[in-house]
Amino acid sequence: MGKLGLVLVACAAVCAAACGGGTSHAPVGVAGAGGGVSMGTAGQSGRGSGAAGAAGTAATGVAGAGSAGAGAGSGTGGASPRDGGAQAGACSPTADPLKTNSTRVDAYDCTILDLSARYGHPDPMMVKAQIQQESSFDIFSISPDSPCGTHAGWTDAESKSFGLIQVTPACGEATAALLADGHPNLTMDMQSALWATSVFNPAVNLSEGVKSIVGSLKALRAKYAGCTDAQYVLMSAGAFNSGDNAVTGCAMFNARAQSYVNAVLSHYGPYAKAAGWPNPY
Repeated sequence: MGKLGLVLVACAAVCAAACGGGTSHAPVGVAGAGGGVSMGTAGQSGRGSGAAGAAGTAATGVAGAGSAGAGAGSGTGGASPRDGGAQAGACSPTADPLKTNSTRVDAYDCTILDLSARYGHPDPMMVKAQIQQESSFDIFSISPDSPCGTHAGWTDAESKSFGLIQVTPACGEATAALLADGHPNLTMDMQSALWATSVFNPAVNLSEGVKSIVGSLKALRAKYAGCTDAQYVLMSAGAFNSGDNAVTGCAMFNARAQSYVNAVLSHYGPYAKAAGWPNPY
C-alpha cells in the first residue's frame, strides 16, 4: 500500500471515531457558477469547473485574479445557508485530519473522509480541493453550460452540472438523484420530502461525485500501468473534469484537463499546509 493509502486508512479510522462514521451531517446544498464535471468515460465532453471571476477562463474554470475559485475559503467566519458553515462542528476539532480552520471549507470533512474510505479514493484532501474548484463550497451551485448537451426529453436547465462537486445527471452521473419520471431531482427546499434524493443534497451530491472520480481512477489504473499513487489521483481529477480521454499518460493531460488539475492543486497546497496533511504532489 502506498503512502496515500496508509494516510487514508489512518484518517478514516480517526473520522469514524470522531464523526460517528461521517454520515450524519444535516443536508445542505452547493453550487458555484461554472462548476461541473465529466463522467470520466471515454469520449465524453467534460464540464467547465470552478467559480471563475472576471479574470478567470470560463472554458477551463481556471480562476483569475480575484476569482471565487482561487480565493474562497481562506476566512473562518460568515457562515451562511449556501456555504454550509453550520456543519463545521460535526467533526471533532482535535480529530479532523483535513481541518484548515476555515468554517466553510471544513464543513464536509467527515463526509469526504467517509466517502473516500467507502469508495476507495486514496486522497480525501484532493476531493476537498476539487469541491473548492467546482463550487467554492456553495451547495446550490449550477454550471452555466450543459457539458453533455441537452439530454433527450430534458430542458437545458436540467442538463447542467449541480452542487458541491458539480455532478451532471445528463452525462449519466448521479443516478441516485433522478425522479421516478427519469428527470433530475433539482429540489432546493430542504424541508421537502424530495430533499433526501435532491442532486443538491450534499450527502447525495458528494457520494455520486466521489463514486464517479473513483470510477475514473480504476479505469485509468487499468489503462496506464506503472504510474504512482499520486499520479493516479491527479489523473482521476483531470478525468473528472474533462473525461478519461483527456488523460494521455501518467499525470499527463490535454490542455483543458491540465489547467483544471493545476487549479485544483492551487487549492490543495494551502489546504494541506494548513491541516498538516502530507502533500505528495
